[in-house]
Amino acid sequence: MASMANLVATVAAVRVGRVRAHHWDGREICTAADKGEVAGPVQLGTLGLAGDEQADQKNHGGPDKALLLYADHHYPSWLADQGLELASGAFFENITLTGVDGRPCPDETTVVLGETWRLGQAIVQVSQPRSPCYKLAGRWGVPDLVQRVQRTGWSGWYVRVLEPGAVAKGDAAELLERPAGAPTVAEVTRIVNVDKHDIEGARRLLAASVLPERLRNRLLARVAAEDDSARLFGPPT
Repeated sequence: MASMANLVATVAAVRVGRVRAHHWDGREICTAADKGEVAGPVQLGTLGLAGDEQADQKNHGGPDKALLLYADHHYPSWLADQGLELASGAFFENITLTGVDGRPCPDETTVVLGETWRLGQAIVQVSQPRSPCYKLAGRWGVPDLVQRVQRTGWSGWYVRVLEPGAVAKGDAAELLERPAGAPTVAEVTRIVNVDKHDIEGARRLLAASVLPERLRNRLLARVAAEDDSARLFGPPT
């Protein structure tokens, strides 16, 4: 049983998807992004939920993107702030989280890289923000939806699985450990996808020990390019 002191959220829904062909935005797209809710417990392993698939395994899935989590309080915010009425699950998340005892659940502004949770019977670790692609915009017919996700920061976040176990609707999400000084998911999203000239911010992220290799390589290239500009053109005046 979860400790009430560490209980941060409840699982509102568990969703999985199979690869299928969809006609979105005037084109045929093969994807497992459109996910359906599962009623009973689902086994969560190091590569994700049983029954969940990825069509594009270069950019989706894998140990660092085993599971996508999303805070349910973003959905009314999309309507109030962006005029978009989207149902729970619209952001292709595997797990929709809801708050406990009237409190909002954690979201991108409070969750930090490397923090670990007990999620149902599994133990997971926050790995990186979600960077949505064109499929999300195509599914809902909102051409700039990806850009809006990046501006708002309401992206959702991925976790890696440290200990497999079953997860079901109604299960507790319990915070186990939060590394001191780690960047929030929102900060990572801002620096990686929005403020791409924030080189000092990129250097701060590179100091985070749990930064996934894909993001680390991106930021290393960005910092190296900035350093080379100084070599070629001299320091800024």
